This record gives sequence, structure tokens and C-alpha cells, in this order.
Amino acid sequence: MKPISLAKKIYLHFFVIGSCVFSLIGVSLYLFSTNYANLAVEQSMFGMSEDIQEQLSFNNNQTLIYQSDNVAEKWGYDALYNNLVFRVTHAETNETLLQSTSNSTSSAALRALLDSQDIPVGYSHLDGIDRYRIQTEIDRVPVNIYLGRNDLIGELANEAVMPVLSQVSIFIISAAFFVFMLVGYLSIRSIVRPVKSVAAQLTRVRPEQLNFRLSEQGLPIEIVPIVHSLNQAIERVETGFDEQKRFVANAAHELKTPLAILNTRVELAKLDKNTHAGILADVSYMTRVVQQLLDLSRAQSLNAYEKQPLSITPLAKEACMMLAPLSVTLNKRLELEIDEDGEMFRGDQSSIHIMIKNLIENALRHSYEGAIIKVSAAGSCIAVMDSGPGIDIQNYEKIFERFWRKEQSSMTGSGLGLAIVKEVVDLHHAILDVTCKNELGGATFSVRFTPSH
Repeated sequence: MKPISLAKKIYLHFFVIGSCVFSLIGVSLYLFSTNYANLAVEQSMFGMSEDIQEQLSFNNNQTLIYQSDNVAEKWGYDALYNNLVFRVTHAETNETLLQSTSNSTSSAALRALLDSQDIPVGYSHLDGIDRYRIQTEIDRVPVNIYLGRNDLIGELANEAVMPVLSQVSIFIISAAFFVFMLVGYLSIRSIVRPVKSVAAQLTRVRPEQLNFRLSEQGLPIEIVPIVHSLNQAIERVETGFDEQKRFVANAAHELKTPLAILNTRVELAKLDKNTHAGILADVSYMTRVVQQLLDLSRAQSLNAYEKQPLSITPLAKEACMMLAPLSVTLNKRLELEIDEDGEMFRGDQSSIHIMIKNLIENALRHSYEGAIIKVSAAGSCIAVMDSGPGIDIQNYEKIFERFWRKEQSSMTGSGLGLAIVKEVVDLHHAILDVTCKNELGGATFSVRFTPSH
């Protein structure tokens, strides 16, 4: 099953929630806009009722009078026009105190409003007529003021405002939704960034770098426990590896002395020639395996490395001098070409010496009798070329495996030499090139270290 992206999942939640919220806002604005005409008419009629109320007063004869000129100046029409009527009644007796004159051109519904008694307080709309009623006092007399109009001001308000309001609403909601999603995207990136940082650090954890620990600095408090647990797990793995390496080193070290004693006793024992030679060969093989186990343990111990400026040339000389007797014994020619002017590099002298020794010894032991082993060293590079059988392509990936031998029954090698070489190369971040067939017919192993500047 394909892993689910946490960032995409959170962003999808943002999208769904944002869509729902802004859809509700859009619906609310739509409902408000559809009711906008009623609100506009209600506010208009409320203002007119207050203006009319200001023009009403009782004269000395206690007759209610209305000065319509001021209203006409404010509204552009008076109570005699056919689009507006009003009536004032006594709040207690319902006696009509004053009303606008019924115009013959007014609609029947508007004229009928002058005789209606069932108009509720506030704004109402019925049969195309906008109605309004307020309860107030004029000169301490409680009155009801009724207003009615049919000038289609609501429809005009809708026609004038609705298109603009719709466009503005769509633009604002779209822009707000875009900003919301952008902020969500940036927020999710900031949340996921520490996780990616931890993942990038984890790629640096390798068998040869188990002393590395993930940094908890700058991480959110929610991620710190995960990083802490990972560091503890790495520490347990490191402890296990260290115990394994110590066991191998201790076991190999303990076997060296008994093997040396056994070798001496075999040499002094009175045995027939074939038995004597066979036992010595077996003991020699076991001694070599033990020595290579010690070399492997040393190569894996990164903490024991003491890096310093080095040149490969003197190390190659020393290794060739050490293995010269073996080349004579095996009837093979060992050649050394050096360049003293090469660049220096930083490395651990002991482990690199072990690497060179194993490269040369591997070539000596796996080439034909009379073969040529040519060692070229210059500054930070070394190459070991032989005229042996070379390497089969199908075996290329296996040659660096521990205890792998082309012929498992063969006692010519332990299968650890090239594994040791690979360990040293990896821990020095060097480059190892292998040519399966060279001009001499055999294989070439080249190692290039990073020059120091």
C-alpha cells in the first residue's frame, strides 16, 4: 500500500474545511443580499415616519395639523402623490386624526391602506405594498402613524445593488479562500519541515557512523520525543555493534597464542612429510583468518581512527617489503612504481596500511604462478594490478562480501581481505574502482582518497 503524505492529508482537510466555511459565508451573504431590498425600504420608511412625526402637531383647537412642505423638500413628493399614503390615528380610540388625501391615480391596494386597522408595528409587505407603523406621542397624545408606498423602491434597490454586491461578494470570498489556502499551505510546510530535517539526518546513520546522533535543537516539542527515542535506538544498535566487534577482536586475539604454539609443536613433531606440510598449511590458514579478523575489527573501529596528513607512497613501500617474502614463496613477481610528488590526504595510517596489505595479498594469492603484481602509488592514489584470471562479471557484487570465496572449498583465502578493504575505503569516504579485466589479463583495484588542501 502506497504511503499517505501527511502534508497532503492535512492540506486536504484545510481545503474541505475552508470550502465548507466559505460556502456558508457565501450562502449567508446571498440570503442577506436577497433581503437587502426589505432592509433598504424599512430604513427608508423609518426615516420618513420620523420626518412626518416631526411635522405633526396639535393647534389651539386640538386639531392635528401637518406641514407637508418640509417633507416634500426632503423626499421629493408629498402625501398627495400616488405612490405614498399615510394616516394618523389615536392609539386608544383608533379615531383617525389625520390622513393623506386619496388620489384617484393611486392603486386600490394603496387606497385601502387608509382604512386598514390590522397593520403590525414595524415594517411589513403585503400585496405589493410596503407598510410601516410606529407608535409614538404627539404633544403627549398617544398616536399610531401608518405609512404605505408602492413606488418599487425595493425592486430598484435590488436591481441597482444586487449585481454589484454579488460581484464584490464573489471576489472577496474567492480572495479570502485563496489567502486561507495559501496560509494553510505555508503553515503545513513549516510543520513538515522539521520532519524532513529529521529524515535527512537519519540518512547519515550508517553502520560505520553509529556514533552520530540526531539533533533536537530547533525542533517542535511534539517531535522531540520521537527524535529522542530514535537516538536511544541508535545508541542501542551502536552498543550491540561494539559488543560484536569486541567479541570478534577478543576471540581472534585469544586464538593467536594457541595457534602460534600449535604451529611450533607441529614444526618440532616427528611426522611424515605430507602430514607435516598439511598440518602446517591448516595452521597457517587459521592464523591468517585470525589475523584478518583482527584487521577487520580494527578497520571497523571508527572511534580508534587517528586521521593525519599522509602520502600513500611510504605505506605502499612498507606493505610491499612486508609481502616480498610471500611473493617469492608463491613464485610471483611483485613490482612497485611510486611518484613522490603526489598530493597529501588525511587518513588513519594503521587502517590504510592494512588496506594496502590486503589488496596486494589478495592479488598474490589469487593469481597464477609466475604472475605479475604491479603496485602504483602516487600521493593520494594507489592501484594494484595483476595478471591473474580477473573477475567474472557475475561475481563482481560478491567479492566484497565477508567470507565469500569463488571456490568455497579452497583454502587459498579466507574471504575477508576485500571486505576489509571496503570497510577502510568507506570510512575514509574514498573512491574504489575495480577493473575486471585489465591489459595484463587480470583485475585492477584502484583507491583514490580526497586530497587535503
